[in-house]
Amino acid sequence: MKSIQLLFPIVPEQTIDASLHQALKLADQCSSNVTLLTVIDDLAEFKEIYRYSGTTLNILDEATKIYYEALNQQAQSLKRQYGNIRFQTKIRIGVPYIEIIKEAKALNATMVAIDSHRADKTIACQRGSNTLNLMRKSEVPIWSISTDGAGIQRVVAAIDLTNQDYQSFNHKIIALASDICAVFGAELILCHAWRLESEGFLRKWSQYEDIDIALLSKSMRDDRMARLQSLLEPYEKSTITTHVKLLEGETREVLPEYVVNNDVDLVVLGSLSREGIAGFLMGNTAESILNQLDCSVVTLKPDTFTSPVLSDNE
Repeated sequence: MKSIQLLFPIVPEQTIDASLHQALKLADQCSSNVTLLTVIDDLAEFKEIYRYSGTTLNILDEATKIYYEALNQQAQSLKRQYGNIRFQTKIRIGVPYIEIIKEAKALNATMVAIDSHRADKTIACQRGSNTLNLMRKSEVPIWSISTDGAGIQRVVAAIDLTNQDYQSFNHKIIALASDICAVFGAELILCHAWRLESEGFLRKWSQYEDIDIALLSKSMRDDRMARLQSLLEPYEKSTITTHVKLLEGETREVLPEYVVNNDVDLVVLGSLSREGIAGFLMGNTAESILNQLDCSVVTLKPDTFTSPVLSDNE
């Protein structure tokens, strides 16, 4: 994996635990740049305080100074552990997810790493609103790290084969997943969920018999398996262990079930609102999947996606 630009949003007092060290390990092995970012919430109450005391700017200036000092201390400490990383620090003021998206764009970041591992979660797969907003609206891939730092051994790349126009995005998903596998020595599993959605229609209106349905399903299943395997052709000489898995059933049900039952550590999937492109997208299906996964997840967008945050603020 070539050198990357990693954006690392943290709060100064945040402990860099084992889960986030996974992202730093990737950056270190790639001799990359890492930006530690803290976003100070631009609270609406500050404006009211300013009306009465005129001290808001002083408060923010003081907070910024203290946060910079804390971030720089974090960077120096991490530099001693990761000698191949070039660290820098940045403070922004505003709505956290909006400022993270803006900074990622300004840096031309390869990925944003978010620590989603919390001991006080009410459910294991719970992700905060900040992380979900990033996944919905960021042009840059979001790595939501939810593991306890045990390592990454199995990576699932969620693939859509229902739309030919989606194929270049499949290659982008696989490329990122394979790069991660190469760094961690993990195995890569290409997963595609499928079912014959028109079965009921065929039975009622085309008078298909059970044998006809079975033969049609087999032909379509074989075709999808062949197409899934063809996506791995560019990686035939790779040292990465690869597999393909064709899941049959509703995506939002069978994919999380497969991930849980097969000890998957990381899922890479596309995230885009459902407008003309089918598959693993950040519509109801993708959000349903995310809400069932307690492992780490990387979400990414097609190159044609434009963040509404950036288009609203140009």
